[in-house]
Amino acid sequence: MTDEVLKAQAIQDPAATQNLIAIENARAERDRQLAELNGANRLRMLALAGVIALMGLAIVVMGVVAGTAFVVDKAGRLKLSWQPVGTSILTVVGGGLSTAAVWALKAWSIRRRAARAIAENPPENRTEGDQNQVGAP
Repeated sequence: MTDEVLKAQAIQDPAATQNLIAIENARAERDRQLAELNGANRLRMLALAGVIALMGLAIVVMGVVAGTAFVVDKAGRLKLSWQPVGTSILTVVGGGLSTAAVWALKAWSIRRRAARAIAENPPENRTEGDQNQVGAP
């Protein structure tokens, strides 16, 4: 039966009224339980995502440390006119400086693109295609 038929019967019969109240209470209880399950599942999924992210971060950090140790070890074994420790230090410092240079170049490129976009679209031209021009000539 549909809800409308149940409501029509409940108006005419007190037993149907009790039945309708029981049905509504069961629906409310089911909805409450589903909401609790959704909240618990959401919390579990968030915890699982956090654990996976931490494991991924740990793997990346271990890879970087292992890669750095490998490169420094290989650089220290080079036959150069100075000490192997100096070669290792210069390798680490040079890697840091090259990383900083790439980062700075990327930031400069982004700023340059943003400045070019602003210059190509000056403020006086921005309202030309605006459909909501209130008081515009």
